[in-house]
Amino acid sequence: MSSRSAIATDSYHVPSEGFVQGVKVSNIGEMVFVSGVTARREDGSIDSVGDAAGQTRRILRNLEAVLEKAGGGLDDLVHTVTYLTDMGLLDSVQEAKAEILGDLPCASTTVEVSRLVDPDQLLEIEAIAVIG
Repeated sequence: MSSRSAIATDSYHVPSEGFVQGVKVSNIGEMVFVSGVTARREDGSIDSVGDAAGQTRRILRNLEAVLEKAGGGLDDLVHTVTYLTDMGLLDSVQEAKAEILGDLPCASTTVEVSRLVDPDQLLEIEAIAVIG
């Protein structure tokens, strides 16, 4: 079973609650690279139009389904990249992530983009997980 630990150096500080500088993974198992996941429902429609927190919750449920199919789960995440159409939505997204992921040590990057494939999509998350 792989184990993870957060990496933090005193010479670099980001004043953002829950920010992890890096993640060290020992006894590595299988790596899973997940393409950008959006808030699409089973029928392909967008869930929670206009609601960044709702879309984040749906995305994490969709991401969890992909990871479960690979034999893992959200607790296997080691890195995520979040693409936001408006950085003003960051607090809502971070709160929804914390609600579902808790204090899971996961390296992350967030960037603002001009738009996503569907204009109703407010964000998209891609991920890397290490299972087993």
